[in-house]
Amino acid sequence: MALWRVDEAADFLGIRPKTLYEWVRQGRVPYRKIGFNVRFDPAELESWVGSQSRGPEPDDEATARSAGSPRAPLDRGRATSAPASEISTETQELMGEAAVALRDLEREVGAELSFTRRQQLRALAERLENAVRDLAKTV
Repeated sequence: MALWRVDEAADFLGIRPKTLYEWVRQGRVPYRKIGFNVRFDPAELESWVGSQSRGPEPDDEATARSAGSPRAPLDRGRATSAPASEISTETQELMGEAAVALRDLEREVGAELSFTRRQQLRALAERLENAVRDLAKTV
């Protein structure tokens, strides 16, 4: 079992190491003490993060938005609406550039974002990268 150091766990959580040390001191987060060193089990941290959810479940997102939010529900479909043959090379390049920009943004300002927002940026960048990769295979 590989345990994470504080900096690795803090990066996973999208917080500063100083904040993580404070959470350890308060007993808010699961950790292991090995001598004077604090270590984190990745599986325990992932489980803990899942238990910290305060918002609606992903399936309830559209319901929550339509119940009181002025924003329309997001279309999170996984497939593109146009066939790959109709998506121009320029569009593919634009999608690739957008994925890189999202990754850069997440790295540059990630510490200022909530964990959820940081995960959303990472997931969106990954989806764009996968879509570009899939389009490149079909062309």
